[in-house]
Amino acid sequence: MTPWGRRRVGAALLVVLGAMVLGRDRPATRLVVADPLAPSDAIVVMAGDPGYERTAAAAALMRAGLARTLILTGGEPGPGDSAESLRAHALQLGVPRENIKVETLSHTTREAVQAAAPLIAAMGARTVILVTSPYHQRRATAAARKAWPGVVVRSHPASPSFWKPEGWWRSAGGIRVVASEYAKLLYYRTRGWI
Repeated sequence: MTPWGRRRVGAALLVVLGAMVLGRDRPATRLVVADPLAPSDAIVVMAGDPGYERTAAAAALMRAGLARTLILTGGEPGPGDSAESLRAHALQLGVPRENIKVETLSHTTREAVQAAAPLIAAMGARTVILVTSPYHQRRATAAARKAWPGVVVRSHPASPSFWKPEGWWRSAGGIRVVASEYAKLLYYRTRGWI
């Protein structure tokens, strides 16, 4: 690990340890960003959705008439990580095939927002609802706003979700998720990606 990587991990661990000592949920709840919903030109779903909670939330928004176009991201193989697997699930949930666009090149959050940018621009979208897991919302939304200048990005965390911010510090998985997101936020900020 590089010296920068060690510092990044160390900073994230300090945040986690501080939160554990305080026994509070604030570090986890700060990761969750939820904007008021309004009709939009498109809904973008971030890959990394093995339980398809993100895809299900987006399909529900489409059924509610909040957008007509669904943009799915993901170039990794496997269920929930490929845009093609998300498309298959969206079709099962009743989203019309002609309303779905996919980008199949991305492997990271930054790559996903960059790869979705031409799709958003080609359709002339001015407003987009971004759907991802609650813990991923702050970083994904900030990265999208940076990558899609001139587009209003409305953040919508998938709900229900396997992850809850309440009591996150009581489990190793919860600690890992929060520490990882803070490390990634710090990394994205230093790279100028958010």
